[in-house]
Amino acid sequence: MTTDDQQLDQKIRDCFMAESLSAASVQTILARGKKAKEIHDRAWWRPWLPVAAAAAFVMLVSFQIGKNYDVSKFATKVAGEIAMRHNGVRPFDVEAHSFDEVQSSLKDLAFSVTPHVKQGLLSAYEVVGARYCFLEGQQGVHMRVRNRTTGVLCTLYVASLNGSLKELKASDREVHLAANDVTMWEDGDRLFALVE
Repeated sequence: MTTDDQQLDQKIRDCFMAESLSAASVQTILARGKKAKEIHDRAWWRPWLPVAAAAAFVMLVSFQIGKNYDVSKFATKVAGEIAMRHNGVRPFDVEAHSFDEVQSSLKDLAFSVTPHVKQGLLSAYEVVGARYCFLEGQQGVHMRVRNRTTGVLCTLYVASLNGSLKELKASDREVHLAANDVTMWEDGDRLFALVE
């Protein structure tokens, strides 16, 4: 680089260095940069948080309403199946006079037929006979019981609360059908249903 070039270079530097921004202009630029950084650093999802919360709430409420509706509909379906068998004439596998006799006679049962929760209710009934059955694909027992006071023959179903029957957990209910009323309740891990 020649001396003239060096001098020219120095003059250009001096010219640029002589030009400067006012203090107010510098502060304005710094303030804009800080604001842009804050907007950039802010989480992208934060403005959407209220919308997401509202959507989650609506979905939860809809799911619960749908689930309650489905459980009620499913309970009616199961009660209809039980009532249909109650009104049938299929013979029983064993004659029995107590829950213990049913348990000992039907040896392939994977659960106990002796009730715990509604023992007081069921003490008003005498066991007459029983047979194996399936309720919604789950092993069950279809028992014929007699009301000790009226002598009316009734049906008592006991099935394990597995598979689709899990939907009926904690849903004690009475289902009113055209021909019969079915009282259903959970007792431990079993579903009990009484048809009068």
